[in-house]
Amino acid sequence: MKLIITDSSVFFDIIKIKALPEFFALDFEICTTDFVKGEILESEQKEQIEMFIRSQKLIVFELSEKEIEEIEKFKTKRVFKTLIDKTVLWKAKQLKCPLLTGDAKLKSEAIEQGVTVHGSLWVIEIMVDNKVITSEVGVEFLERLKICNDRLPLDEIEKLIKKLKS
Repeated sequence: MKLIITDSSVFFDIIKIKALPEFFALDFEICTTDFVKGEILESEQKEQIEMFIRSQKLIVFELSEKEIEEIEKFKTKRVFKTLIDKTVLWKAKQLKCPLLTGDAKLKSEAIEQGVTVHGSLWVIEIMVDNKVITSEVGVEFLERLKICNDRLPLDEIEKLIKKLKS
C-alpha cells in the first residue's frame, strides 16, 4: 500500500462532493498531520474525519515539540501564513511520499522541493481508474466540484469529464 499525505483543501473538496468513503476506499495509506486535522472545525466534517481515524483508514501524525521546531526552521522559498501547510510538506519530504493539495502556493513549493503533488481532480480520476467508482459517478463528483470550489481549473475539470464520458 502506497503512502500519501493530504492537506485540508483536498479533504474539504472530497467532503463537499460527498466522496469521503470512496476516497478512503483507495489503495493508499492516507495520512495527515494533527495541524491539518485541527483545521477541520465544522462539526459534521470533523465527525466524518474522526470516523476514518477510528477505523484506522486515516493516520494522523501527532507532531512532537522537536518536530515542530524542525518544521519552523524548515527552509521554503515561499512564506506560509501558518505552520499548517509546512507540516504536510515537511512530512511528505520526510516520508518521501506524494502530497495532496489544492493550494497553489503549497503545490509550487512542493514541486520545487521535489515532492510529487496531486489535487482533487487526480483523486477522482484515480477513483475511476482503480474502479472504486464508475466513470458516471466520477462525472457526478466533478460536476459537484465545479459548484463547490470555483478556484479549481474549470478547463481541466471539463477535460476530465470529457475523458470519463468517452
